[in-house]
Amino acid sequence: MSDALSPGATARLLGIAPSTLRSWDHRYGIGPRERSPGGHRRYAPEDVARLRELCRLVGEGLPPAVAAERVLTGPGRVPAPRVGERRPDGRPGGYTLPLGGGAPALQGAARAAMRLDADLVETLIERSLRARGVIATWEDLAMPLLYGMGRKWEDTRSHVEVEHLLSWCVSSALRRVPAHPDPIPPDARPVVLACAPEETHSLPVEALAAALRERGVPRLVLGPCTPVDATVRTVRRTAPRAVVLWSHVGDADGVRALRETARAAAASPQAVTVYTAGAGWRSLNARADGGHLGSLPEAMRVLAPE
Repeated sequence: MSDALSPGATARLLGIAPSTLRSWDHRYGIGPRERSPGGHRRYAPEDVARLRELCRLVGEGLPPAVAAERVLTGPGRVPAPRVGERRPDGRPGGYTLPLGGGAPALQGAARAAMRLDADLVETLIERSLRARGVIATWEDLAMPLLYGMGRKWEDTRSHVEVEHLLSWCVSSALRRVPAHPDPIPPDARPVVLACAPEETHSLPVEALAAALRERGVPRLVLGPCTPVDATVRTVRRTAPRAVVLWSHVGDADGVRALRETARAAAASPQAVTVYTAGAGWRSLNARADGGHLGSLPEAMRVLAPE
């Protein structure tokens, strides 16, 4: 009994409400097998393991009843049917696993993030990337997740750890997007992606980099908090065909970065177009010669037209 947890501690560990824990016990029989000397419920490690598996299956889109049946049946179970298939007893199947974005994947990833289940969050994001590509995954799954968690933090000043975990999972999945199978010509000029000097929010830049890699467009990513000199020297060394300066917050250093980058682009022996991206530029009296890229789809239409 020394390793057993109370219902409250178990709920906190799994990132679910205590009422959900009670419901799963009463409805599906997935509850504690032990009681304290006083008769209180206590969750042993094997109980917690079963609940983790139930959380994982629900996070992947299975209805709780179906997920509970799988957990209770064990590894030798007969796979439950998808929609349109028939169960062994002749009843129709009634669910689908989420293959990409949309409400099931979004809800599943959100629940997994609240439980700090990083492996499942990354699995769902990668599944969407494979099925739907970078743009759809970013627009329909990653952005709503990040925005929703950001709003939750603003409203409650809680769950900051969930927001950080989500950011890391999205970043990790984006960096594993496979490159386009066609080789990049050796003389192809890259697109340089850089953040303003004080800009720490670089996930949109990573999304754009992944979308360009998916499309087979050469790119150089300088990352968050890019010093002005680093961007300028990259332009001088590589003569890129385009530079995208990202700013989420907007400040004087960003204006200086844009001014110096535009000067280096104008001095390049080959034409270099400079673009801005990010909400931070809206409050600044600064405009790039190439204009502003307001979204990932717009950026891809400009930088990698099909």
